[in-house]
Amino acid sequence: MDAQTVITLIKILVPLVLALAAYNTYLVFKLKDVDPFENWDRNKINGSLLFLFFIAGSLLAAWSMMYYKDLYILIFDPASDHGVPIDRMFWTTAVLTIVAAFATNAVLFYFCYQYAGKEGKKALYYPENNKLEIAWTVIPAIVLTILIASGVSTWTKATGTAPENAREIELTGKQFEWMIRYPGNDGKFGKITWDSINDASGNTYGYHFSDVNSHDDFNPQEIHLEVGVPVKVNIRARDVLHSATMPHFRMKMDAVPGMNTSFWFTPIISTDSMRLIKRNPKFNYELSCQEICGGGHWNMRRVIVVDSKEQYNAWLKTQKPTYMASAEEKAPETVPAPAATPAVDKATEVKPAETAKTPAAATTPVDGKKAPAAAPADAKKVAPKAGDAKKPAETAPAKTPEKKTNKVNP
Repeated sequence: MDAQTVITLIKILVPLVLALAAYNTYLVFKLKDVDPFENWDRNKINGSLLFLFFIAGSLLAAWSMMYYKDLYILIFDPASDHGVPIDRMFWTTAVLTIVAAFATNAVLFYFCYQYAGKEGKKALYYPENNKLEIAWTVIPAIVLTILIASGVSTWTKATGTAPENAREIELTGKQFEWMIRYPGNDGKFGKITWDSINDASGNTYGYHFSDVNSHDDFNPQEIHLEVGVPVKVNIRARDVLHSATMPHFRMKMDAVPGMNTSFWFTPIISTDSMRLIKRNPKFNYELSCQEICGGGHWNMRRVIVVDSKEQYNAWLKTQKPTYMASAEEKAPETVPAPAATPAVDKATEVKPAETAKTPAAATTPVDGKKAPAAAPADAKKVAPKAGDAKKPAETAPAKTPEKKTNKVNP
């Protein structure tokens, strides 16, 4: 048993032993018909404990918020232009609700302590107070109206018309993956339809490659954005409800089958700069799904990289259009491979220019014997003249079987 296990057991057993000891002591007093709590005011004790609980709980809540502040991505360092007013709304709402919750709970717990029940004391019957009712109805209504108005203004801007210089990307959610599409150099998305989707052939996006605008569209595995340049995000769903969420940019939009949605924003902090701010060299922005879309919901994550202008242009050059990648995959199936040519030994290879100069092997009998064939090294010595090479009768006659004759030398 290791030390950590022993410490854990001690933490569990010590309070249990103390509780049992206290209970046994109480039973001993009861056996002697002595009630140690007879003169205690239980109502006052409970009221005091409740008030102490409120104070201790408030202090612990404040401490935990400060201790874990680095883990709250929705509080500090918004990475988009829309994130700044959204964070301002968050802090305004948080301060108002914290103050209201603290004040009302302080009064509630204090009343438990101050107005604890006493023997012979009756509670005051206070059925209504119209002025008080109007006050706590009108004041919250005004505050909520102001908050909602500022929220609607920010939401309308983020989901409205994007700037003219905004780039466009498209996100399509499916179980369980985000598919990403960029329009290529022409800035126009190619035609896609649901009936063109064919996962088996690799056309998971439903491209119509007959549309020339689709020829430069590409589907990367990461989202790359350029810092300071607006981007419009078009959102679609292929099967069920999804929710495209970019928490660091404070942007979120549901992906609904049969309905195209969108938002736009301008990234203001690059990935490299945010890594310095967070003091985390492995930090990455991310796209997630906030709709529970099935068993693989946890896997719907994509990395978002905010580049400088140079980094973004360098990344674009590495991307290959899906149309070209699809054509390269199909090429081995439609274009027959060229026939393999046998290897030729360069030492014995005869060049075309030399074949005309090399005579056929001599077949004229000399003293009853065939003339030996000229070796390649002697080809130039026995080659006929250029004028003779044009005569068809004298060019490399085909070999014919010869009759052997027995000649007797005189």
